[in-house]
Amino acid sequence: MDRAKELDLATQIKDVMISVLELNIGREQLDEKVSLYSPIVGLDSLSLLHILVAIEKRFDIEIDDEDVMSAELRNVGSLVHMISGVIDAKGH
Repeated sequence: MDRAKELDLATQIKDVMISVLELNIGREQLDEKVSLYSPIVGLDSLSLLHILVAIEKRFDIEIDDEDVMSAELRNVGSLVHMISGVIDAKGH
């Protein structure tokens, strides 16, 4: 995936996160290095599931459990990278 597409993807994923988690922040505060489990994001297993379902709908993809387990989701960048890989693998 080229850089422009990845930046657009990152923007859309951040928008999904802000919406699903009802965060009162701008997407510029969700830098790639922000921990998913930080007080800013406050992710837990249930909210991760909600985010993944919303992303699947938004991009018309299916995210396998194996993709999530092997991704080592630690920060916003790792989530974007995982979704980018799923989209590339599906040929979107």
